Parts: sequence; structure tokens; C-alpha cells
Amino acid sequence: MSSTSSFPPPQRSRGGVRILALLALASCSTKAEPVATEAPKPATKPAVALAEPPPPPPPEPEPVVAPPPVVRAKPEAPKPTGPKRPAGCDAECIPSASAELQSALRARAGQARSCYERALTHNSELQGSLEVSVRIGPTGAVCSAEVSKDTLGDSGVTSCVVQRFRSGVFPKSRGCVDAVVPIKLVPRQP
Repeated sequence: MSSTSSFPPPQRSRGGVRILALLALASCSTKAEPVATEAPKPATKPAVALAEPPPPPPPEPEPVVAPPPVVRAKPEAPKPTGPKRPAGCDAECIPSASAELQSALRARAGQARSCYERALTHNSELQGSLEVSVRIGPTGAVCSAEVSKDTLGDSGVTSCVVQRFRSGVFPKSRGCVDAVVPIKLVPRQP
């Protein structure tokens, strides 16, 4: 061993070498730097100072309330004006028709028979009579036409016959004329 050694020379005693070796180990461990016993502290973030406090939370929305319904007065329905009536239809009418007008009314009643013939294809037992009241102006234009008596009982035939009279043009007269046209509707005999 060297003279600079801090260990004493070994002695020859029983177990002495072992003791010295242990002491040498112990002295080596004492020469080492002390081990830190505290755990290192974690790094902390520096606190940030706020210049202003955070804004307050937004207010809760108010419930939406629908405006009350607007009540409006119901507009008046326009008064029906209807088709323009021929001149002279509003005057007091004479109850009798000239021979020429009577002939024209009978001819129109004969044309109305086609309405009945068409209905017979659906109902072969259909029969009866109609009376058509017609007002004719002095110019020969029809002021009004409607069924005043009906024993036939078929609305399709009735409306067709009335339309035939309304679309007719008749001979002129000295004033308006009210006429009743009877129409008998029975199947023709073969």
C-alpha cells in the first residue's frame, strides 16, 4: 500500500482484514458527496396578473312573445252585378206575346227536347212536363228564364232547358213580354 493512504496497515488478527476492508468501504462512502434527500420541486408557472376582471356572462335571453293578432273587419263581399240586363227588362211587361213571338218560343221549346233525349239514354222511363217562365225585352233579348213548374224531376234536363231559352234571341216587340212556355216531355212512340 502507499504511504499516502489513510488506511492503517493491516493487522494480522483474526478477522481484522475484513474489518479494515469494511472500514475502508465505509470511509469511501463518507467521502462521496451527500445525496439530496428532498425531491426536486416542480417548476411553477408564474402567475399572470390581469389588468381587468373578466367580462360578466351574457344575460339570459328574454322569451319571445308573439305580437297579438291583428283583427280586421271582414270586407263586404261585392254585390253581384250579374250579366247586364237588356234595355227595357225593368219596365212593366205585357202578358201576351205576338203570334210571331209565340212561334219563336215554340221553336225554342222543340230545341230543348234534345236535353230530354240525352237524359233518356240513362233513364228510359223518364217523363213529365216543365213550364218555363221567360221575360223578353223589346229588342228581343232574353231578360230572364226559369222553370216555374217541374214534374220531370231531373235537374240536368231542367238546367239544360233553361240555358236553351236564355241563349235565344226572339223577335222585337213594343215592350217587354212575360211568357210561360209549357213543355211536355215523354218518349216518342216508335
